[in-house]
Amino acid sequence: LGWDEDVTYLGIGGDGGTIDIGLQALSGAAERNDNILYICYDNEAYMNTGVQRSGATPYGASTTTTPAGICSKGCDNTFKKSLFEIMAAHRVPYIATASTSYPKDFMEKVAKAKAMKGTRIIHIMAPCPTGWGYSAEKTIEIGKMAVECGLWYLAEYEDGKYKLNMTPKEFKPVETYLRAQKRFKHLKEEDFRRIEGYRDADWARLYRLIQM
Repeated sequence: LGWDEDVTYLGIGGDGGTIDIGLQALSGAAERNDNILYICYDNEAYMNTGVQRSGATPYGASTTTTPAGICSKGCDNTFKKSLFEIMAAHRVPYIATASTSYPKDFMEKVAKAKAMKGTRIIHIMAPCPTGWGYSAEKTIEIGKMAVECGLWYLAEYEDGKYKLNMTPKEFKPVETYLRAQKRFKHLKEEDFRRIEGYRDADWARLYRLIQM
């Protein structure tokens, strides 16, 4: 039937269905630069099917398939894939990260993406009270803490250029964010330091991309 150029084709998938199961299909769409807007709803696990680990699950997080952050073969959880960087490598017109705790930023990015043509992708972090282990009324607070401690960033890739939408003057302690969730209750001091190290490396890489 072909594409209707007056229609915005919207796809929405979770982190498991996007970063794991559906990555091949999304990569193909990006390679062809199909005229779609795709939103990845990321709550860092397969929440609909029982809180199993996904490629977006952070290091050390407890899930039903990685109790206490350990998989059945004894390996610890790896650090989550960067869908932002993976899709930027496809050189599509627009990619952004967002958070449900920053709705204005998210809505502005959706409006910008809708006005474009080609493959547009928005990766939004959405905290999950059940899977993460915190009281539902703290959802907005938890999402902000992730950004403030640098374990999630708000950024855009547009026309081959990277841009940060928010840069904390100083990162808040990762312990504050992680200790607020039951899925991280088993972490030790060395785990916090390791997570900080990877966070710093991620931001250093992001700064290099912006400067290119």
